[in-house]
Amino acid sequence: MISQIVGFKDRFLIPYNGLKVSWFDNWHPSLDEVLQSLPEIETCPHELFRLLFKNPGSAPKKIALITEQKTPVAIVPLRRLGRLYYEVSTWMIPGAVFPVKPGYLMRALEALKIEVWVTWRRMGVLPPPSPLVRYLQAVPVHIIRLKDDYEQYWRATGQLKHIRKVRNRCKNFEYVINSPDSAEWIIRNAAEKWRKDPAGSNRVLDDWVVSDWILAAKYWENKGRHYTILLLDHGIPIGGVTLMVDNNDAVGGLIFRKPEYGRYSIGVRLMDLCTSFAAESGLRTLDLGGNADYKKNWGPQEGELFFLKLCPELLFRAKQVYGWAHWKSEKLINRVRGE
Repeated sequence: MISQIVGFKDRFLIPYNGLKVSWFDNWHPSLDEVLQSLPEIETCPHELFRLLFKNPGSAPKKIALITEQKTPVAIVPLRRLGRLYYEVSTWMIPGAVFPVKPGYLMRALEALKIEVWVTWRRMGVLPPPSPLVRYLQAVPVHIIRLKDDYEQYWRATGQLKHIRKVRNRCKNFEYVINSPDSAEWIIRNAAEKWRKDPAGSNRVLDDWVVSDWILAAKYWENKGRHYTILLLDHGIPIGGVTLMVDNNDAVGGLIFRKPEYGRYSIGVRLMDLCTSFAAESGLRTLDLGGNADYKKNWGPQEGELFFLKLCPELLFRAKQVYGWAHWKSEKLINRVRGE
């Protein structure tokens, strides 16, 4: 378990860990100097970090400056979606959380004194422990090693036979790499798909977030580290996928395929094209991420990514009491109705 076993008093006092939090609703000029004093994230340099926070959208954002004895130790950008706060780069950029001095990441999150969700992907280490972690989901990550004979793995899982059938089925479709506005087309259509998903809301691709996804994609595309593969039927886009390059690895992003082309299995064709493109580009691996069973047919599991929620003690206890009271009232109402 990542959460430590401590008493109520210890959990209550954690937010008062010697760190001071100053909140900003907008980017303040003083933050530029502070940002330069903090370590730069390779996949989210200071320039992109600033652009993401300042990018307008309907989701309110705010930023926390964390200091210790007047010395900046972290800048934490947050996006509010409904009643929840997410770190601004959530799922969007691998290997990034927020600019922070070594050893202060979890202490900075604890000092916020709010309920906040954080993704932990390609960070190189496990999430630091904290007794304020109330939820932790570990998701298996599947990897295709592009320097190896990955088709041998596909043969062992039975995927290669299916891939060859799909290649033939899609032989009349064309594909293009990084065509103008293809990243925006894929991101917006993927968001629309998730919004209509009967399984429930996917806040990662909410309308409020899409403009930030597009901004980050265009930023890295201009620097030669973001790619899109668009599948076309007589020049009309029917599906696409996004990739980002991180440390000589291709990292899977978003995938979309038009439902009316379901019989062609164009999702399989797009995954096949991703693999060949990444291999021909001389990249080391293709990181498929997790959260989908089909990925185990493409590559073996290597590592995990994490999704965690921190909540301060008093708020956590209050939510527990509210949940219990709501359950009791529902039970009483049902009894009165004779249900």
